[in-house]
Amino acid sequence: MANPENLVVFAHGKESGPWGTKITHLAQTARSRGFEVISPDYSHTVDPRARVAQLLQLAPQARAALVLVGSSMGGYVSAMVCGELRPQALLLLAPALYFPGFDEEPPPPPRINAVVHGWNDDIVPVERAIHYAQRHAATLHLLDADHTLNERLPELERIFDELLTRALLAGAYRVARYSVAAAGTPIILRVEQANPAADARLINECGVRTRWALMTACNPHGKAASAETNARREVMLRERLEADGIRRCAAFGEDDAGEWPVEASELLCDPPAGYAEALGRELAQNAVLRGRLGSAPELVWLR
Repeated sequence: MANPENLVVFAHGKESGPWGTKITHLAQTARSRGFEVISPDYSHTVDPRARVAQLLQLAPQARAALVLVGSSMGGYVSAMVCGELRPQALLLLAPALYFPGFDEEPPPPPRINAVVHGWNDDIVPVERAIHYAQRHAATLHLLDADHTLNERLPELERIFDELLTRALLAGAYRVARYSVAAAGTPIILRVEQANPAADARLINECGVRTRWALMTACNPHGKAASAETNARREVMLRERLEADGIRRCAAFGEDDAGEWPVEASELLCDPPAGYAEALGRELAQNAVLRGRLGSAPELVWLR
């Protein structure tokens, strides 16, 4: 079966079931945004590592955006699988982290990463959420609530909806097609997809020696600008690259679904470390695509 376009995977707590109050409520929010939803049943075991293994064996994936949500012990489960499942977003609800017996530090989460915890939680101390947020640069929401957070469902829905909005944007970047103008057919680059043939063409036709970055000046903050504004910004980007002595090739980004206009872009050949990211922030871009010969291109978030 083909992977869904966008998928939310819930992980319930130690004593609850797969369709408790929070999950049922938030699942409605996810479906309203076009996400498919699954909530595996972990109730046959209270061993957190067994639950992690179960989710890894399930290996959920999405073509565009995968979002993991975990409540209490499910927060531990969702956090611990991020290294292998590589979701586009992670939401932890009163996560049972740093407990004796399962106190290891979770792997780095996705850039879109939020934690919600109740000040009045008498099961998982709020300090655990604060510690995780500090270690992993997570957005932290502390509410006047107990461990279940059920009395704050409208606020949870708002937080979740905002996270889903960002996840959908991340998914759109992930499935976009990035093309570099070259002799004959364009060189096609895609996020997280290594392509030795494209690497060879980048070397031979663009002069890339070790690394590259692909960026645009169009549509700042991901909001559609007029064709005239985008044309001016693209000229400004080319002039800036020439002034800074950056070798470049013309490129463009394209939405396979045709729902977003083609964006004129530039491939930067062997830019100094951090150059594309700094320039992208200056030009109010959400992300740049970064690559190294022999490796899969990665999307680098700037906001």
